[in-house]
Amino acid sequence: MKHAGLFFFLVLLISCGVTHTIYDYDEQQDFSIYKTYAFYPEMNSGLNDLDQKRLLMVTETVMKSKGFTKSETPDIHMNFKAIMNKTPSRNSIGVGVGSGSGGVSIGVGGSIPIGGPETFLELTIDFVDVKKDELVWQAIAERRFYPNASPDVRTNFFQKIIEKSLVKYPPKNKE
Repeated sequence: MKHAGLFFFLVLLISCGVTHTIYDYDEQQDFSIYKTYAFYPEMNSGLNDLDQKRLLMVTETVMKSKGFTKSETPDIHMNFKAIMNKTPSRNSIGVGVGSGSGGVSIGVGGSIPIGGPETFLELTIDFVDVKKDELVWQAIAERRFYPNASPDVRTNFFQKIIEKSLVKYPPKNKE
């Protein structure tokens, strides 16, 4: 029983920092032609000015590490859209009561939420081909967000969500 409690604590601890990400892209697109980028000129990310500044700063660092150059005449425009969602706590304790005799049993179960509501930030990243004005790649990532966090924690949050979002860019071509 001692080990079961430790196991559930570790699962809870690990699940708190997970970024869930989905990807979509144009399968016909040759992504090797993209070498330069710029942020979408009329971006309305949904973030406050300070968080948007953090997001763009982190993105510039990650794009540079991927071999991209920021340019006034880019191959692709990057656009961001953030949505904050408050949800009831995703953590709960299961409770069950049962009784039985003579081959007949009855049981009732339910769950009790632990903690208060949680805030999640869903970040959509679009790569738009500038010449064709078409979306060619997209990532949508969701991660728990702490609105009252310090500036350093917020920068670290954006670092993790951008790294996770761009890990599968460019997509691997089918052979």
